[in-house]
Amino acid sequence: MRIKQEGRKHEKDEWGTVKRMLALTASVCMFAGSCMTAAARQIVWDANMKGTVCVEDDGSFVVNEWVQSDWGEWFYFGADGLAFVWNCKEPCPIATWPDGTLYADKRIRSASGQPGQQPVFSVPSTQRDIRYQGLRQMLDSIPLYPDATSGIPEFDAMLDNIFAQIITPDMDTHDKLKACHDYIVLHMKDERYEEVGDWEDVSISDNPDIPTTYVEAYAALHSGIGVCDTYSAIFAAMAWRLGVPMYMVSGAVTTGGGGYTPHVWCQLDGPDGTVYVFDPHIDYLTTLRGNGTVSNARFGPTQAQMAGKYTKMETLFDYQ
Repeated sequence: MRIKQEGRKHEKDEWGTVKRMLALTASVCMFAGSCMTAAARQIVWDANMKGTVCVEDDGSFVVNEWVQSDWGEWFYFGADGLAFVWNCKEPCPIATWPDGTLYADKRIRSASGQPGQQPVFSVPSTQRDIRYQGLRQMLDSIPLYPDATSGIPEFDAMLDNIFAQIITPDMDTHDKLKACHDYIVLHMKDERYEEVGDWEDVSISDNPDIPTTYVEAYAALHSGIGVCDTYSAIFAAMAWRLGVPMYMVSGAVTTGGGGYTPHVWCQLDGPDGTVYVFDPHIDYLTTLRGNGTVSNARFGPTQAQMAGKYTKMETLFDYQ
């Protein structure tokens, strides 16, 4: 996706970006309950390891530790010495996925909204669950803290226009969110699977406070072209507009031919701790390969119901 930003670098968590920033010697602070000075540490790309490592002055690798680069960003190096979290402004919680792998919780968005913001609640509904029992009740029971603006006026106007087409006042939270899911599935295309036209560059004014997620969602929705991460960014942005505290996950998903492939999807934590999965890109692919009926197989199943479908979760994030 081509994005023009006047005077603002478009930061993305990509290994290519990391490689270009490396090869600088750093005297850094370590985060381990308190900061302390480390001598002669270097964060470098290691061809043999095929990843980013932090080398001590004796040649050993830093493991299970946060290290701050001399350009100010924090990296977390796992037990194998490889960085699997980077581009962090500050250290974040590191937790363990059920398969034993570690992941970083980079969520910075408050689930309770802005200070002093009063929640709104779903309209009452007597509708049945579309597919997953209990999903409607959960979505309709949570307090909502709608985002007033994305910081991009053109994107706000675009979302308002879309919502005017797909959402009615009598809809409950469940049906509003489902309408957003279906809109993405039906109106977005992935050029790897469909023919698409030429896209236009999108110019974003210089404002470092605009979250990257909103920038990517606007650019993708403007062009009608995206991949899994931008499909998820659009869905999350729509959810935030409704007040639903959705977040995104990077990790891996099963493929039709077996094995796993890198992927980004959305999740929501229910009040009782149950994790719900939302994956508009997978539903787009299922719809594309089916008979034209919009797939809702990945609209709100629990993490347990998707056991084995998603793995190697690396990062939880929302605003970046």
